[in-house]
Amino acid sequence: MIRLIRVELLKLITTKRTTGIFLAVSMGLCLLISLLNLLASDDIDTSQDILDVLGGAQVSALFVVLIFGAVNMGGEARHGTQVATFLATPVRWRVIVAKSIAHALAGVAAGALNVLVGLLCIALFADAPWPSGGDLWLQILGGTVGGALIGSFGVAMGAVLRNQVAAVAGTLVYLLVVEPLLGSFIDFFADYGIFASLGTVATAGGSDGIAQGTGGIVLLVWMLSLTALGAYVVEKRDIRG
Repeated sequence: MIRLIRVELLKLITTKRTTGIFLAVSMGLCLLISLLNLLASDDIDTSQDILDVLGGAQVSALFVVLIFGAVNMGGEARHGTQVATFLATPVRWRVIVAKSIAHALAGVAAGALNVLVGLLCIALFADAPWPSGGDLWLQILGGTVGGALIGSFGVAMGAVLRNQVAAVAGTLVYLLVVEPLLGSFIDFFADYGIFASLGTVATAGGSDGIAQGTGGIVLLVWMLSLTALGAYVVEKRDIRG
């Protein structure tokens, strides 16, 4: 398994232009949203307001990490490069797990970078009191954990849907449209859906009365379940070159 993880990490490193573009877009989006929120609102007066701004910007920026995982996994099916991978490693679920872990590590990097650029923006443009050291560490931890889990989630969706466009579009429609609609009728999705859990884990102290750690556990369960589904689908599906 360690060898497979190294191979998947090598793929991300050797396609450094693509990887760099996704990381840069994620950072830029986090910076832009933080800046717009700070400049457009007159109600950011407390350290908690600062954390809420940063958490919201991180959540939006981490969608780029999700797309990165879905595009990479779907691209392997679309271009037929998965054939050689599965010939070298016939136990396909191990490949899916390795790819999921590799993109989780990329998500950690993206989450950490997003927090740094967000904090830089806050330091330059916010007049509210600076959050405490403990809250800042929770914010950094939440951003990196959220990045890891959402990166793996993107790989899972790419494995299930195979087509790049379907994986990206279907995932975004579900998270931004379907799940909020379900949440308006079913409290579970409002509190413990994927989108809600990402928002909880990406904000120091949690959100809507749900602890940050609880959000992380729920998001982990979602990710593991979908990764297992993706591995199962890939195991049963005919592989075409």
